[in-house]
Order: sequence, then C-alpha cells, then structure tokens
Amino acid sequence: MTTRKADQRTKERRWNVFKIGRIWWLSVTVNGLRQRVSTGTSSKNLAMKIQDKVRGEILEGKWFGKKDEEPFKDYAERWNKTKVGIKKATQISYRGILDNHLLPHFGELVISGIQRKHIQDFVGKKFDEGRLSHKTLKNVLVCLHQILGDAEVDGLIARNPYLKIEMPKENGDGIRRGKFKGDYLSTNEIRVFLDSCEPKTYPLFYTAIFTGMRRGELLGLEWDDIDWVSKQIHVRRSLYKGRPQAPKSEYSVRAIDMGSRLVKVIKEHRIKQNEIRLKAWKNWINNDFVFCQDDGTSLDGDNLYHRDFQRTLKRAGLRHIRIHDLRHTFASILISSGHNPKYIQNQMGHGSIQITMDLYGHLMEEVRTGAADRTEDFVFGQSESKFCQGQEKGVTASAATP
Repeated sequence: MTTRKADQRTKERRWNVFKIGRIWWLSVTVNGLRQRVSTGTSSKNLAMKIQDKVRGEILEGKWFGKKDEEPFKDYAERWNKTKVGIKKATQISYRGILDNHLLPHFGELVISGIQRKHIQDFVGKKFDEGRLSHKTLKNVLVCLHQILGDAEVDGLIARNPYLKIEMPKENGDGIRRGKFKGDYLSTNEIRVFLDSCEPKTYPLFYTAIFTGMRRGELLGLEWDDIDWVSKQIHVRRSLYKGRPQAPKSEYSVRAIDMGSRLVKVIKEHRIKQNEIRLKAWKNWINNDFVFCQDDGTSLDGDNLYHRDFQRTLKRAGLRHIRIHDLRHTFASILISSGHNPKYIQNQMGHGSIQITMDLYGHLMEEVRTGAADRTEDFVFGQSESKFCQGQEKGVTASAATP
C-alpha cells in the first residue's frame, strides 16, 4: 500500500514537471489557477528540488505566483549583444530592426505575455503604414521569430507564439502600390518655407530638404561625416532621445551628394557655430554635432518638431505636414529633375528599388508625360522638335481642307 502511494506521488510529480527545449518547467495550481513556471535549469534533478520547494511555499502560503518577468526590450537587447559569428552588416540590420520596429511595438511587454495576436496586429500595422516592402517586413519578422525562439530555449516562455502568422498579399509584381500616405512641398512652397525659417533652423531644414535625411539622421550628423572634397554627406548613425543608434537599416548607411548651394549653407553654418562655441567657452560640450544646442548638446527631436518646424509652417502659411515629409520632398525633387530610379534609391537609402517604386511610382508617372519628346530633344534639339510639331499642324490643317 505504501509502495502504491509512493508510485502515485511519483506520477503526480512527473506530471507536474515537463521539458520544453532544454529547460524544465513546473505546472503549478494556486487558488484554482494553473500556471507554468520555468525552473531555468536543464537538470531534471534540480528541477525536482525546485518543485518541492515551490510546493512547500504554496502550503505555507509564501508563494504568490510568478515573479516580475523580463520585458521584451531587456531580453532583445541581451539577445542582440550575444549574437556572435555574424557579419557586420547583419549586426547593423538587427540594430535597425530593433530600434525602428520591434522595440517601439513590443518593448514594454513582458516577453512571456506576447501572444500570437500581438504579432498579427504588428504585421497589420506595418502593412497599413505602407512604408516597408514585403521583403523588409519579412526580415523584421524573421528577427522577431529568432528572438522568441531563443527565449523559448532559454526557458523564458513556454511556447514560441510566432505560429502561422499571416502575411499581407502583394501584387503580382511584388510591389504594393497606392500606399503612399505622405506629403511633400512643391517648388514654390519650398521657397516660402525656407524664407520663413529662423536663421538658427534654416541650415537644418535646408539640409533636410536637399538630402532627404531622416530626423534622427540629421540630429546624429557629425562634422566628420561631411566630405568636402567629394561633396558628400555620409550617413553613419541616427540619434533617438539623445542616444546614438544604428541607422534604420544597412541600406540607410549611405553617401548623399551635396549641391554647391548646400555646401555653402553648411559652411556658413559652421562659421556661426564656431562663433557660438567661442562664446560658450568652457560650457561648450564637444559632441561634434553639425546641428546642436548653443552649448553643443544634441537637439531634442520633439522640440524641433513642435517648437521650430510647426512654427515655421505657420509663419509660411502652409498646411500641416511632418518633418518626415521633407524627405518625401527631396524624393519629389529628384524625380522631377529626371534622375533615374536607381540613383534615387541610393540617395534615399532604400533597401530595394521596389520600395522606391512603391512609395514614389505615382510621381514618376506624372513626369513621364513628354519623356519621349525630351529624349529626341536631347539628340536633335528643341528647334527641330518645334519644326516637327509645326509640320503636324500643317498636315492636320491640310487634311481638314475640303
């Protein structure tokens, strides 16, 4: 009888201990509520001892359920730091995916609390924003799947919730068209906007319009990133909440060509910044930022938007737009200037030409009108083109004569 009871207790114990991956878990029932608790060990003997300890605490009323669990952001940061044997470009890509996509959405969630519906909502949100190509979104989800998979192996979650996630369907050409939801300034509006800028913000907004740099990239720009000889700005970092971070993706690390006017604007800005630096003297904090506060510290992105950008729009009498729309303005300038899509892709820092076409294909259609005439004009000149037009009118008139 004693042996039978012992066997029963053993079965009960085995039923309450199970293995997921290499980690042993406990199935604990408290006040009628069943919970899964990770022992954090791959040793079965140690897991059994932990189980006995938990049972004792439950009987004594000292066990109150799960302790505070690790947020997604903490585990994801640790996961990223421990990734070894991967290329530098992959590291940059992971950093950009975390900073720009995963941490803003999942960061504050307890990692064991992330469910399939959270991931599906994330996919839907990204698709509706229309800023990511199907391939880029897939790369983001691969990174998320890896993080959650490693969390399962490490015993932080019982099961990886990334299961049968439905991806939005794309068109047959692989491009999601009609998703552009931004705005951009016309040629006349650009002049009005710049004329309304205060001297302090003029260089920054001029640079934004004629480089297409993102807000964080502008705030993180350093003087060493500017190549005066080749007339290029090298985008190497972004700034978020005063902290430097990797650009949005590996393709965002790029060299942007500068026009002569932009070179002049930035050089004049540097002279004025040096004057401010001399006045500040010992109070100057040398961060080497191109655009900064009067003491050398970084600009605040929110203040730049609310205090400077919106006030400039109001003075100019222009509609409400975002700072990011200055980036779209740069793209519209490149397209209207007749640059080829591949050059536009490189200057914008897009991962593929499909993204460029997805966002700005409708603008390219607008400038397509008259493209054939401009091609012939390049060879024969406009005078012969006008002559041909005159002949066409003559033929039409002749045909119309009875």
